[in-house]
Amino acid sequence: MKKITFLFSLLLISTFAFSQPKISFQDLFTLTELNPSIISNAEKAAFEQKLPINIYIKDKAFIEARFVENGKIVYTVITNFLHPFKDGFNAFYEDIVQKFDLSKARINYGNGIVIDNTGEKIILHPRTSNKLLMIPDWTYDRVYAFDYNTGDLVDTAFIHSNYPYLQSPKHALQRTKTRILVSDQLADAVQEYDTNGLFVRTFTQGGNLDNIRGIAFRPNRNLLVTVYSGTNQNTIQEFDTAGISVGTFIGTNLNSPFAILYRTGDILVTNSSGTEDVNRFNFSGGFINSLIYNQLNFPQQIIELDDGNLALCEFSGTGSGIKIYTSTGTLITTLSGVTGNRGVFRLPNGNYLTTNGTGVHEIDDTTGALVQTKATGSNFQYISVFDPDFAVGIENSYNDIPENFLLYNNYPNPFNPVTKIKFSIPKSVFVDLSIYDNLGRLITKLINSKKDAGVYEVEFNAVDLPSGIYFYNLRAGEYTDTQIMVLIK
Repeated sequence: MKKITFLFSLLLISTFAFSQPKISFQDLFTLTELNPSIISNAEKAAFEQKLPINIYIKDKAFIEARFVENGKIVYTVITNFLHPFKDGFNAFYEDIVQKFDLSKARINYGNGIVIDNTGEKIILHPRTSNKLLMIPDWTYDRVYAFDYNTGDLVDTAFIHSNYPYLQSPKHALQRTKTRILVSDQLADAVQEYDTNGLFVRTFTQGGNLDNIRGIAFRPNRNLLVTVYSGTNQNTIQEFDTAGISVGTFIGTNLNSPFAILYRTGDILVTNSSGTEDVNRFNFSGGFINSLIYNQLNFPQQIIELDDGNLALCEFSGTGSGIKIYTSTGTLITTLSGVTGNRGVFRLPNGNYLTTNGTGVHEIDDTTGALVQTKATGSNFQYISVFDPDFAVGIENSYNDIPENFLLYNNYPNPFNPVTKIKFSIPKSVFVDLSIYDNLGRLITKLINSKKDAGVYEVEFNAVDLPSGIYFYNLRAGEYTDTQIMVLIK
């Protein structure tokens, strides 16, 4: 009788210890990428059950509560930080404590309760550039900052955690010299922050947003927002410069839209579902055609490179990685040293910075091999540039492409203390618009960055300068011109 009881007990323990969630790792990881509210519900349930929200074990595993199955928390377990889908599995908590030594882990129980026994120190690097790279993080609902030149970590809380305004930040985008917009999938809004990381307001007013992803500015500085669910499902909504809803900008040929890219002659939008992977639209939001068709499995961020080629993140599937395409949609190569990709940026050294569900990584631009992991133990998203020298008031308010380079006369002239400087460029080039005094000394650079073709107007405020003659010089590619303006106080 004792032998039978012992065998029965052993069977129960064995079954209990090795029981597996019914949902597969691949399905759960993809499902929660589309609908982060599933993660939020799992985290709330874990908190109520006094279980971890997430667990990080240095060089071994990154574990997150992502699903609730029959009342039990299902955790995704990533053991390969470069390739999240490889060897990843789902597990219940009792299985996790048997498989891993949690005495050397960083365990987040939510509500600010974190126990860190990793012994790992986060190293913040000095900045080598005024510019930064902003990358939102789903694990701690904040925005990290990385050095523009090197990709090294500079600040873990450039925009700090700010519940309920930040619950799953996807894309940070600079709006002005002192304002940053952050799209949030769970908050169903675009939030506005200042450069100290402090909440200013909910920028988007109206528009029936639900499960939003990537954002972008129109040339007139109106904001475009991708929407996946709700009343405006599978659309791109537009908001004016005050954040008030204008209505639907694109309402066709979208299937779970994720990222928006403006180019010289069109707008590209990535779709995570269906066969139209990347679609082209005109500047009025009209569908042109499908640039990339039935080739990708869950495309996310897409960027244009200096040579006109495209770099695109394929999140899942056997071909996951950074895809390099020609401007017309022909595949050149796949860089697969890091997979499960969401965000991408090309560093000045030519290498790519990319994000996935475990970290931020630099990979070689030719082989795709890992160069260095810049940050780990967090769930990172899209990459965008923050430039403190961002010129206030820059507007490209014309959708027609000008035929020639031209620097216009400033208006008013004479002025006190504000004037506007207008110029046109017929193609995408690097633009330097600078102000000099009558001795040829540089006063300020209003613009020092690459600009798409268009007509631009920049406001110059000389409130701190004395009366006198000043010069403004435009260098755009090989074109250069200088004009005179007079400040009278």
